[in-house]
Amino acid sequence: MRKFFHIYLLIVVMGQQLPSAFSLSLETRYSARKSMEDSMIIKGGIPVFVHPDEPQAVRRAVKDLLRDLNNVLGETSVLTDTLTSSAIVVATGDRYSGSKPDVRGWEAHQVYQDGNRIIINGADMRGTIYAIYTFSESVLGVKPLWRWTSEKPVRQEQLIVPHEFHINVSSPSVKYRAWFPNDRDLINPWQKLSYENFEAMYETMLRLKLNTLEGEIADERSYIPPYPLGREATLAQQRGLIITGHHMLIFGSNYRYWNAYWKQIKKQQPPALKIEHIDALTQWWHYHATLATRNEANIIWLVGFRGNRDIPFWEFFPDAPASPQDRADVIDAMVKRQVEIVKEVTGEQHPLMRLTLYNEMSTLVANGHFNLPDEPSLIRNFVAARRDHFPAADIRGYSFSGEPTGYYLNFQFTSSGSHLAQAEGPRKMEQNFRMVDSLSGGNLVFSVVNAGNIREHVLELSANAEMMWDMDSFDCPSFYTTFCKTYFGEEHASQIALLYDAFFRSYWQQKESDIPGFERQYLFQDMRYARAAETLIGDMEKGKHRNNPFDNHALDNPDKGSAGYFRIVSSPEKNIQLNAVLHGTASSIAKLEKITAEADHIYEKIEEGKQFFDDNLRGQAHFMLQLNRMLYNLTKAYQASTEKNDRRAFIQASLEDITSAQAWLHRADHGVFDQWYTNDTKFGLDKIKQRLASLSLR
Repeated sequence: MRKFFHIYLLIVVMGQQLPSAFSLSLETRYSARKSMEDSMIIKGGIPVFVHPDEPQAVRRAVKDLLRDLNNVLGETSVLTDTLTSSAIVVATGDRYSGSKPDVRGWEAHQVYQDGNRIIINGADMRGTIYAIYTFSESVLGVKPLWRWTSEKPVRQEQLIVPHEFHINVSSPSVKYRAWFPNDRDLINPWQKLSYENFEAMYETMLRLKLNTLEGEIADERSYIPPYPLGREATLAQQRGLIITGHHMLIFGSNYRYWNAYWKQIKKQQPPALKIEHIDALTQWWHYHATLATRNEANIIWLVGFRGNRDIPFWEFFPDAPASPQDRADVIDAMVKRQVEIVKEVTGEQHPLMRLTLYNEMSTLVANGHFNLPDEPSLIRNFVAARRDHFPAADIRGYSFSGEPTGYYLNFQFTSSGSHLAQAEGPRKMEQNFRMVDSLSGGNLVFSVVNAGNIREHVLELSANAEMMWDMDSFDCPSFYTTFCKTYFGEEHASQIALLYDAFFRSYWQQKESDIPGFERQYLFQDMRYARAAETLIGDMEKGKHRNNPFDNHALDNPDKGSAGYFRIVSSPEKNIQLNAVLHGTASSIAKLEKITAEADHIYEKIEEGKQFFDDNLRGQAHFMLQLNRMLYNLTKAYQASTEKNDRRAFIQASLEDITSAQAWLHRADHGVFDQWYTNDTKFGLDKIKQRLASLSLR
């Protein structure tokens, strides 16, 4: 039988500035002994009054509030257009005159008790949306990551809110805070299963107080009447999010729809995609700019020039020049044309724009070939170095003079980085953004993090959201403790917080840091284990043996801005590189054996957040332990190329290790996430297993 409780809320930080949703949970205390004088009792069915002038995005968040009220209190609350004596009031700015003054400032918000009413108030639209979710978390106990933790909110009979209850949250440190959901091999099939799954990302962004979605603005629907935004952009708009383009999607356009545009909009055969066809490109960009403005989307205009996928333009356009300076000149001309289009379409002299210095752009800037446009409203969006994710040479050598600055960091990196297990961690994220903010002279106005599949990276994403809201007060130890108290309860929080930190520090650092004071600059993330295994297997299948099998990977191409696929020491001497792998994996194995033993011990005792603990920390630690064992044994097999029996034994051990790693992954296939990891196409566990099985029979 389900138990119900009477909860008395005592917010001990009345009126203080709370930087993030996680802080609310720490500062919320429950007491049954406190006097009930002047307190408000919230019971199931309490009406919710939404001011009639509130926009669609606020009303969409109110739908989530109604669901939360029903889930916690067990009765359906109704919207009312009449302000009753006891109600939850949702109003932006000065639309409601209560006992507290209106909040002021970009996205500032507050929640407070006013007699028998709870007032949910924001300085602007998103401020009010954030206030709605702040109430859900601080009063109803609905956690920001509830969709990802496999844990439902606790049912209550009633909630008692003290007279002094007041949460006041001032404006964020970083104005634009974005997610970039790229490389979505796991989440895409899951999103297609239900509308709730599709919406989960958007709701989570707002609960964590993000405000910008990076992606495409158009899809196949956008070229037929009534010419709407693409599905993802439409939902972002309905939710009150700002939209900005992916670094290859100018104004959110995608060359995938080039033919559709020309045939359905222009009623003609598509011209070839060539640099010389600048007029055709101009018409294409102009259409997407007007598509956004006609649909009243809130846009940060992405300018730049790349290929039809994540490649430089010179790999796609057949008439591209060959020299770095000529290539930079083409980009410069294209960007200037795009800036003209945005100014024309918006009618603004200084529209908010963004140029992402990704990959080849970073190299062109660092080498002095490309000069950033002199546009005061252009966000110079620098990007972390590929594969190892630290401030790259372009930003470290750039002379700032007060320009608006952005920074892009990967938590997930599909070819050689973190994919099935989180690796970069909150501390590395913090170091990146603090360095960039310092280099820019405190002018960091835009942040974006890439974690396409989301689920594996929710702790890192939460840390980033908290830091971007309040950079001054953020520190990793406090974040870990707060996060763990929120999701795992007080009893085990300190222990789990230390375990998270130990897990991130267990990664093999295959190369020493070369930025002074920068911790864990180079890491051997899970996708590197997959590609390293394939490299060794490929040689053994061909009967090859090399002293440096991890040198000269096919994707090590400085011309594309890509270098350091493995970054394992190279030497003409025999076994130096292979012994480095053995030493690195052995070190990680020793650390992870301790971490998994501690995690197993906690798992037996923990009650709150047990499933999430298993999915997000314990399971990932066991997975990485098995990957390290797999690569260790496979390296031993490679070294034993002339000893057939030893080689076969090591290959068999490696096969058992990767089979165990896969089993740990599939433990997280449960409930709404059933078959989540059956969609893995990037890591390729099954293919590696098949190749190892074949090798073991030789």
